[in-house]
Amino acid sequence: TPQSPVTAQPPAPPSAPPSPKAPWWRTYFHGIEPGWIFTALAILLVGTLFGTLLLGGAGRGGTTVAGPSATPDLKGVNTPHTVYDATAPVAASGDSVNIALDVSEGKLGIAPNVTYQAWMYGKTVPGPVLRVRQGQTVHFTLTNSGQIAHSIDFHAAQTPPDQNYVSVLPGKSLSFTFKANYPGIFMYHCGTPTVAHHMANGMYGAIIVDPANGWSPAREYVLVQSEFYPKKNADGTFGLDTDAIMTGQPPAFVVFNGYANQYKDNPLPAKAGEKIRLFVLNAGPTDFSAFHVIGAILSDVYADGNPANHTVGQQTVTIPPGGGTVLELTIPEAGSYAFVTHSFSDAMKGAIGVLKVS
Repeated sequence: TPQSPVTAQPPAPPSAPPSPKAPWWRTYFHGIEPGWIFTALAILLVGTLFGTLLLGGAGRGGTTVAGPSATPDLKGVNTPHTVYDATAPVAASGDSVNIALDVSEGKLGIAPNVTYQAWMYGKTVPGPVLRVRQGQTVHFTLTNSGQIAHSIDFHAAQTPPDQNYVSVLPGKSLSFTFKANYPGIFMYHCGTPTVAHHMANGMYGAIIVDPANGWSPAREYVLVQSEFYPKKNADGTFGLDTDAIMTGQPPAFVVFNGYANQYKDNPLPAKAGEKIRLFVLNAGPTDFSAFHVIGAILSDVYADGNPANHTVGQQTVTIPPGGGTVLELTIPEAGSYAFVTHSFSDAMKGAIGVLKVS
């Protein structure tokens, strides 16, 4: 019996190589490419480190905000503090006025347990508030009772600085005359080199020039914002950290009228429904002020204190170093209304006060 022909079978295709084991990240991040995963992890790590450095760490109650009270190396000798009287003085009458200022150096409290080796006009920081009227002739005398040369620069004056803003040696005096032609809230400060050192050590103050027709009746306060850059001395007092001021490092204290939080602890009184007028000067020497009253509207604002520079209904007013503003507001309800610089890193360094309205 003939045998059936044998049909040739095609060779079996080679078997496929075994599938590689899926990487671990595929199990948990299905459909997501590894580059995105590692990018996200890197962003999370960098963000965590940046947040820690910027905010100073976090706790269960939120971020920790550093301030003078939380800085142990800013504690030393305590000097009893007399609250700086923020009440605006009254301008003298007549066609001319005589003003004299004495300059010296000495110890001054700028915060609890922080005694500063200050340079001062009239033994205070800021110096005394001066007030004249537009059109008055000012006869001024500066006497140096200190140990180093000092001078004065009036932002309210039009006078040759090479003659009248010159340095006065210890034990000497300088007199000059100027006419107060423009109304406003102006700064005076020492102009002796290095100017930043003299100003940061406390040599500044406010001079108000009332408009010729005067201001409307109001309760008036003067607030001078300024900064301190302290460096601890061997005796526990503080002096100027010249490296900090010259390299633009942040100040350790930002204050109203020379002392941290003094009007938070000793509020300025006012009455509901009355007009309040604030003469605000930013002595700097470096930071801008963003002046704001919490819970209130600044109904009338006069840049540099000149009635011609009038705006209304402002929430926050920017005041440059060396500039000033007159602010008016009426608070309808009794309560405690904090005033601050809305640059809150500066506010937390001592630039907080309170209007206590009854």
